Amino acid sequence: MIEDSEQESLQHSFKSGARQVGEVTALSSDGRGIVKSRGQVFFAERVVTGDRVAFTPDTESNPMVAVNPKVLKLSAFHCEHPCRHAKECPASEWGIVTYDCQLTEKTELVRRVLRGAVDGELVADIWPSPQQWGYRNRLTLQVRMREHGGAELGYATGARGAGFSPIKKCLLAIEPVASAVGHAGWILRDLRELTVEILPDRMMFFDTSEGPGAMAIFKGRPVETDVQHFLELAKKIELPGGIWGASSNQVGIVGERGTFWREEECRAMQVDWLGHKLEAHPAGFAQVNEEAFAEVLSYLKSLRDDFAARTVWDLYGGYGALGFAAARDGSRVHVVEQSGLVESTFAQLAKLRPNVEAELQQGEAARVVPKLARKISEDDLVILDPPKSGCHPEVLAALMESKLHRIAYLSCNPARLSRDLKILAEQGFQAKMVQPMDFFPQTPEIEVLAIAER
Repeated sequence: MIEDSEQESLQHSFKSGARQVGEVTALSSDGRGIVKSRGQVFFAERVVTGDRVAFTPDTESNPMVAVNPKVLKLSAFHCEHPCRHAKECPASEWGIVTYDCQLTEKTELVRRVLRGAVDGELVADIWPSPQQWGYRNRLTLQVRMREHGGAELGYATGARGAGFSPIKKCLLAIEPVASAVGHAGWILRDLRELTVEILPDRMMFFDTSEGPGAMAIFKGRPVETDVQHFLELAKKIELPGGIWGASSNQVGIVGERGTFWREEECRAMQVDWLGHKLEAHPAGFAQVNEEAFAEVLSYLKSLRDDFAARTVWDLYGGYGALGFAAARDGSRVHVVEQSGLVESTFAQLAKLRPNVEAELQQGEAARVVPKLARKISEDDLVILDPPKSGCHPEVLAALMESKLHRIAYLSCNPARLSRDLKILAEQGFQAKMVQPMDFFPQTPEIEVLAIAER
């Protein structure tokens, strides 16, 4: 609520026409509140459905923005954010929203976004995350020099790293990772020998069989001696899983073509697959909310007999977690994955399913799938788990030309899922079920599983 002095200032602003009042009617996919006022729609930061807010309208922006919103009346869905960094940190902007409200908003958001692609009645209520906080099994933070020496960890708050919010502990992370972040932060602040030249751009913290470890990620092609110098200093952090060094490209992706330092001295990241612990390269893809992902794997496992797939084609497949979950004994799994860092984890998973014939094919889906399309039969199942940009048009085109009958599509971007389902519908594919899942509590991010048949 606003103070008396602010109230007087607002009243003066209203008289001058500079500010106006509106109601927050829903939350948007980018995390902002949708404010309706005087027949217009504005987007406001850090407000909740049901809040009554005063704001300065920016009608030049597209979409229009409610600048500097002040809550006049708190919604029943407004709650106290538990994190001390909440006002500056962008990592958990929905932490001020009650969890039941988050789930309702996400379900309705999926229904809105998929309108025109899927009958709204097919969109089920979202599955809640088993953990509302403390669910991330890895966490990537920016590293910045401090004004008086040493370095600190935090989140970027502006476009292209313009802003920075230092943190001591992230409530989104599982306890081993959260503790490692706090411990590493204290050590880095006291490392006066650190210089800009040897400082990594980011550090990713994750869990291993021995305890938490980390990866120091350097932009572009760093000087090897600079990397080694940082790793020597970072030994003082004493993480049981060790600290890797890695280079990344211009868009911040660590790939198998990058350089890794001290790989032999460090532990692999530990991931869970249906109760089995696997070791994975920390730069390879793995879901960050393992407990929520386990529910997806269990669901696909329960549908094995319904799918009755002769071959499961797991495209954008990572190490094959989804494909192996959906495959019956006596069937075949063919995983297509761009990264070469998943081979070891795929091999571990294949040993757990000895009655499934397994093959991993490395390459970009857009190049590989058109060559495979003629091998896909109507008795097969295709699983799609693309990046946030959605499926490449070449992949969809190839699938539509195949004899494929059934697709399971796991999406982290409902808007792209809607686009791709509309494209598939042109060739007779119709969604049979749509299940949103809350992989990312306290954020606007949503995961959606859709099954479509032709």
